[in-house]
This record gives sequence, C-alpha cells and structure tokens, in this order.
Amino acid sequence: MAISNPLSTLMTDPVRNFKFLVKFQGKEWTVPTTMQMGFVSLSGLSVTTEPIAYREGGYNTNVHQIPGQSAFTPITLSKGVLLGQSSNIAWMKRLFSVITPSVTQGVGAGFRCDLDIQVLSHPNPQASTGATAPTVAGTVTTPGAQEQAKTIYDQHTSLRFKVYNAWISSLSYSNLDAGANTLMVEEMSLVHEGFDVVYASDYSVTGEAKEIVPTTVVK
Repeated sequence: MAISNPLSTLMTDPVRNFKFLVKFQGKEWTVPTTMQMGFVSLSGLSVTTEPIAYREGGYNTNVHQIPGQSAFTPITLSKGVLLGQSSNIAWMKRLFSVITPSVTQGVGAGFRCDLDIQVLSHPNPQASTGATAPTVAGTVTTPGAQEQAKTIYDQHTSLRFKVYNAWISSLSYSNLDAGANTLMVEEMSLVHEGFDVVYASDYSVTGEAKEIVPTTVVK
C-alpha cells in the first residue's frame, strides 16, 4: 500500500539539498564493489552544450545556432578527514599505476567508477506515518514484508543522480594552522563522461526515485 506524507504534498514541498548519500560503484578496483561515504558538500552537477554559429548566404538576417559538443563540469566533493578512511588517496595513487609500470597494480589497472547520488526526503515521510517498528531494529521478521511496505528506518529518495565513468583528477587537504579552531577537510574533484537524473513522482513507496539503469546515459 502506498504511504503518503501527511505533512505536505510534492507541489508545496521543495527538495532539500542537505540530506544526501553518495555511493561509489566501482569496476574491478574497489573492495567491496559498492562503497558509501558521507560528504559535507557536493557541487558541479551541470552540463553545457556549446553552440555553433552558422551563416548561410541568402538568409542574412540572423545566424543559425547549431548544437555542438556537450561538456560536463567536474564534480567536487568535500568531507572531514576521518581516521581509517583513506579511500580517496588510495584512488589517487591508483592513477600512478596507469602511467608507471613499476607500481604494484601494473599498467592498465582500472581507475573508473560510477556514482549513485541519492537526495533524501526531509523530514522522512515514512517516519511521519506512525508506522510500527520491526521487532528487531533494522530487520523485518515477516517474510516478504520488507518488499510490501517500508519501515520507519527506511529513507525516501526524492531525487537520484547517476554519474558515469568518473575518476579522481585532484585531491587537496586544508591548511595546517596551530592557531585555528577548525577541522581538517579533504576535497577531491572527479571528471566524468555524463550523468542522468530521475525524479520521484510523489512520497509513496512506488513513487520513490528508483536506481537508474545505465542504458539512458547522457552523452
């Protein structure tokens, strides 16, 4: 049964930009295959198509505008430096194996991955329905119940981005300052070859933005 959000409707409830998840879906280079990380900010989800101006004799009143090549802006992700999370620098080091045969991985090692970016609803429309929590936190004991309806522990995805063939092009760390009272921040930029977007139609379970099949890649 579809569950709706009693607090608002889709028409009057814009999607928030502060509640999101990023999943890295690697090829042969990631262990495990899918890795999820939390970030402070993500920017650069944009595409631009360059126009080609074309003049034609006999039609001199204006210039024809023809679509040319499309370019995708590099994606920038920022997060705090956390102990044990060395995935970004390991990813950057993997690029060395492509240009330096002496590195352990060897020439031709995979360094690309796809990104699955989920923009989550807030507040959680499932939690506002007063649904009964499962007997064991995070699990459903009744067979098939998890497929029939969602629990208050699940998140509704309002918007979903799928980024294709991304690889890390730059990695930077915030300055070290003995007089500051801030956290260390790690920032990386990813270049990619296109992205796709899926919108949820409503706040029901069936209206959630589903995972994008990579046959609709924007090129």
